[in-house]
Amino acid sequence: MATDEFARLMRQGTVDVHRQPAARRRKNPITGKIALGLAVVAAAVDASAFAVFVGGDTTFAFGICFVVVFLTLVAAVLGFIAAVGSFGRWYGVVGVVVAFFANPVILIVLIVIVAPEMLSGMSGR
Repeated sequence: MATDEFARLMRQGTVDVHRQPAARRRKNPITGKIALGLAVVAAAVDASAFAVFVGGDTTFAFGICFVVVFLTLVAAVLGFIAAVGSFGRWYGVVGVVVAFFANPVILIVLIVIVAPEMLSGMSGR
């Protein structure tokens, strides 16, 4: 019977391969998870920098903030790559959002716009 089927296909000049869609291989979501993890760590370190600043050690707090700025930048770039490249898309999107709001520069701008009265009580002395 297999030879009859082969002969029929050869006479028709076509090959019926019963095409089935290729199994979609899932991409590894590790990039998105790393981005989200870095963003959460940046938010925690930023909170500790805020606590150090309120405690009075402004120089150390500003040093921590510089580290957090670069950490949030790395997290945002990794999250963007994960979101665009489907390497853990939702982890990457959430990582970008958390990294954005964990950035000390963004937090300062938000405080100045939303609650400027908070700045008068943050002298640290």
